Amino acid sequence: MNRARRRTPSTEIEDALINAAFHLLEAEGPEALSVRRVAAEAGVAPMGVYNHFEGGKNGVVDAIFRAGFATLTAELADVSAIDDPADALREGLRRYRRLALDHPRTYEVMFFCSIPGFEPSDESHETAAASFEILMSSIDRGIRAGAFAEADARSVAQQMWAACHGAVALEIADICMVDDMDRTYEELLDTLVRGISAPADRPGSRARAARPARAR
Repeated sequence: MNRARRRTPSTEIEDALINAAFHLLEAEGPEALSVRRVAAEAGVAPMGVYNHFEGGKNGVVDAIFRAGFATLTAELADVSAIDDPADALREGLRRYRRLALDHPRTYEVMFFCSIPGFEPSDESHETAAASFEILMSSIDRGIRAGAFAEADARSVAQQMWAACHGAVALEIADICMVDDMDRTYEELLDTLVRGISAPADRPGSRARAARPARAR
């Protein structure tokens, strides 16, 4: 049985500052993330930001970046329990979009470099990479199961992420040329999955189907 981490006054202050920064970011945008605003929202002195986060404001932003990707990784972690690899991939990419739309300003910090002068730490880059590894594992699983065509799983995962990120970025920017983005995103997922699916006549493929005999 896992034991909960014992909270100390220090970790409570860190959590309060991160939560305050999240709130300000989503409510007012990145311009609201000054040391004074974050400290006031958390109910601590401004020096508390510097005491708990290296680099002050950028340290808080780095914590937001890291927490955003940790949440994404957690959201994707159990999609492998879905039996069908294609269904599992679709569900993971749905969760990706939902998280982005629920927290658009945080998504911009994660992907758009929306805060000038901020550079993610090495630790944060590693946390971000974990999300990609889950996507790559989903592709690799489908290839090994014969559901997806033979290919380099890393390259396919990069293409998948690029396509879905592009769709989500346009939606967040309100550049939508269709009335139903939910349906359009589902159609995008269908197109992507169809594009990587194994040919129907591949030996061992679950997509294999009987072909009608040609007339002689």
